[in-house]
Amino acid sequence: MTSIQNLIGILHWTIELGCDDIHVDVAMLARFLVQLQKGHLQQAFHIFAYLKAHNKLTMVFDDTRANIAESRFIKQDWTEFSQDAKELIPPNAPELRGNAVQLNCFVDADHAGDHITRRAHTGILIFLNRAPII
Repeated sequence: MTSIQNLIGILHWTIELGCDDIHVDVAMLARFLVQLQKGHLQQAFHIFAYLKAHNKLTMVFDDTRANIAESRFIKQDWTEFSQDAKELIPPNAPELRGNAVQLNCFVDADHAGDHITRRAHTGILIFLNRAPII
């Protein structure tokens, strides 16, 4: 592996450790791992400079529930696929404590958004209550 590939690997681990603000930048940079150029190395250095300048940032989660209007969604009948489905709760499961949480997932994609390779780019956001976690 080259040093630029090592740097991108380090940036991926930085995201895993909780630095989500560079996630999109690193994902866009990692798309070019097979055919890296000098400009990509400069961009990796730019991301590291950002991390150095903002090393005291903390992540704060909003624990309030999202207010999503259910009327915006089309109701579907899925009983055909899950006729007798029931949630199996083990008998030794611990008792529920605290407040219930809300998990929301949003997905978007562009078709052939990269004008050079005509590849699509997909984005996924997962929220726990109103806090983005992925």
